[in-house]
Amino acid sequence: MQGGVSVGSWLARMSAGPVLGAVLSALDMTAVADEFVVDVLQACARQRAHVEGLYTAAVTTVVQRAAVVGSEQYASDEVRAALTMSRSRAKDECDFTQVLCLELPAVHAAMLAGLIDRDRALVFTHHLAGLPDDLVAAVIARVLPVAPGLTTGQLRARILKLIITVEPDRAEDQYEQALADRMVVGYLDSSGTATVTATGLPPDEAAAATERIAKLARDAKRAGHRGRIDQLRADIFLRLLDGRFYHLTHTQMIAALLAETSPPRPATQPADPESGVEEPVEAAVGVVGRVTGIEVRARLDTLARLNNLPGELPGWGPILGSVARRAAGRQHGGQWRWVVTDPDGYLLAEGVTRRRPATSPPGYRAGGGIVELAIPATTLARLAKDPPRAWAKIITDIATQYRQSRERDPAERLDAQPGRRHPASALRRYTQIRDRTCTAPGCRRSAVRSELDHTLDNQHGGPTTSTNLAPACAHDHALKHRGGWKVTQPRPGQFRWTSPLGRIYPTRGEPITEPEGEQDPAPF
Repeated sequence: MQGGVSVGSWLARMSAGPVLGAVLSALDMTAVADEFVVDVLQACARQRAHVEGLYTAAVTTVVQRAAVVGSEQYASDEVRAALTMSRSRAKDECDFTQVLCLELPAVHAAMLAGLIDRDRALVFTHHLAGLPDDLVAAVIARVLPVAPGLTTGQLRARILKLIITVEPDRAEDQYEQALADRMVVGYLDSSGTATVTATGLPPDEAAAATERIAKLARDAKRAGHRGRIDQLRADIFLRLLDGRFYHLTHTQMIAALLAETSPPRPATQPADPESGVEEPVEAAVGVVGRVTGIEVRARLDTLARLNNLPGELPGWGPILGSVARRAAGRQHGGQWRWVVTDPDGYLLAEGVTRRRPATSPPGYRAGGGIVELAIPATTLARLAKDPPRAWAKIITDIATQYRQSRERDPAERLDAQPGRRHPASALRRYTQIRDRTCTAPGCRRSAVRSELDHTLDNQHGGPTTSTNLAPACAHDHALKHRGGWKVTQPRPGQFRWTSPLGRIYPTRGEPITEPEGEQDPAPF
């Protein structure tokens, strides 16, 4: 509301605790001016985290005392009865609070201070429980200070990436154990529908499986299916598992889906939504038995087996170096992008290489896919002098292309056609690599799976250039155009998202490689 009560900047500076709780309890939200309601929201979040911290301490105390006067094995039942929880829920709750308060006191202290909430604390306990004290201390020292500014997905990725980097052997053992415990579970929901879920799967194979389902759903939708895309994905998932699609080609699967709803089927459809070029339905489908390609990111020296740093499946998270090597090998026929980074880990130059390493072929190869080969400029210079034999041609090609790219202004190549409505492939690729994900606050949608948005709308004179393009997922693209948010790009790759209430959220893509000085932490 305009002209309401002003709570000023003093509320934003108040620490969580009894005083803040009293202030918030006495505050009439309906009387707070528009420019201060976000301050109140953030203060409430700090206070809620503080109260959750008190709650976790209380649960821990109850468990400890119940264990003393009764039995440690059944201590969680005291909590179960007191809070009217199921047994499994109470056990999980007690395990969480015990790890948080007794094994991770710094994380609990941050929760009491209102710096991190319960969801972020759960991420810490899930990944750090049972790890060596020195590794836990290193992860907390590196990650806890920045945790308040990360979503739970970003926090989980940071912690997992650090554990894989510092203790690759331990991470490999945990990975192999999880694979050994893999399972498929099916159960009924309260609505009467069923849920089928699989756990302990190899992440690259799971990504390929879900991408295949997504591609079938997209193709069915383009062919005229009336169902929503999420419904289509669920239908395809079930039919691939229950045998209805057994021995069917891609085209036959689409026809089977269409036959269920019998929508009007166009004779032709656009091959590319941006190109407007028409082609027959059959041209859009894949080959029977061929695994769908996925996007894999890894350092070149990791793929060349010179280290075991983690790779990444965009949208999924960090993966073991061994998994990255296997996944990259399966994308042999896809697009291989090279990326050279500066000392801070950000983009210096990029391109595409047609060379492939002279390594043993994988058990099968996927159709399409993207492999991003990232390498710091200093590391590339060193490898170019003495490349591993199997990777000599690809490293030489990248070094040559990098040297040539440094001899000319990238804008000459990328921004030569500012009047185009849609960016050329080189500009699209450059923007995807630079920004990594959708640029909205906290969004982790891969840039490859996002739309490209003109920061200053093209219809208002915004050019199609590297300084005016950014990835935006469908939701955040609509957020900007229909949700009242505004976006500016003060410098290429650096963004300022402004909410309808005037709050500004600066964003920038994560570094492509670890900044120099933070790479290869010493083992404990």
